[in-house]
Amino acid sequence: MQYQIQTLPIWDAYKTQDGCPLCAIFNDREKRIVGQYLAENVMDPDFRSASNSIGFCPDHIRQMYAGQNKLGLALQLETRAAQMAKLINKAPVDKKSAKKTAAMIEDHRGCVICNALAEPMERYYMTIAAMYANESEFPELFREAHHCLKHTAKLYDAAAYAGKSVKEYLSDLTAGIQRDLKRTESEMRAFADCFDFRNSGTKPDAQAIPRAIGVLITDKL
Repeated sequence: MQYQIQTLPIWDAYKTQDGCPLCAIFNDREKRIVGQYLAENVMDPDFRSASNSIGFCPDHIRQMYAGQNKLGLALQLETRAAQMAKLINKAPVDKKSAKKTAAMIEDHRGCVICNALAEPMERYYMTIAAMYANESEFPELFREAHHCLKHTAKLYDAAAYAGKSVKEYLSDLTAGIQRDLKRTESEMRAFADCFDFRNSGTKPDAQAIPRAIGVLITDKL
C-alpha cells in the first residue's frame, strides 16, 4: 500500500481506535498551532497582524495562558489592545453609530488559531471519504471507528468525495454513530441506575461519562 505523507495522520488516528480519530487529529494540530503562537509566531509580522486584527477565542486564549511563554502572550495582547484602541477611538453619537461601532468590534473578534485549523480539517474530511473509496484496507478501520457527532456531520458533508463508494460509505458512517449512540444511552442509564437505592453498593463506571462526552460533544476534557 502506498502511504502518502498527507494521509499518515489519518492512518495513525484510525489505527489507534481510541475515541474519535478526527478529534485526535484536530487536538494534535491544535496543540502544535497553539505552541507556535507561543514560540516562533510571536514576532512574525504576518501572524502578529492577524492576531492583532481578530485576536483569539476564549478556548485558545486559555490554552495559551496555560503555556510557558507568558512574555510572548503579553506582547500579543499588548499589540491587540493597541489595535482595538485605534479602532474604538471616539464615542458613538447616536444609536445608528453605536450599532456601527458594535458591528466593527464584532468584525474584529475571531480567532486566528480557529482559522488556521479550519482549512486543513476540511481537507481531512474530504481525504477520509476519498480513502474509503480508494484504499482497500481503510473501510474496515472506518467501520470500527468511533466518530463523535460533530465529526460525523463533517463526514456526511464530505460524502461526495467517496465517489462510487458513497452508498457504502454513508451506510458504514451511519451504522457507526448509531452503535455509539445506543451504547452511550445504555451506559448513561446504567450509570444513573447505580444511584437508585435499590442498587445500593453498585459502583458506577467512572469512565462512562467521559465516553459519553466523547461521542456527543468532544474528546478533549
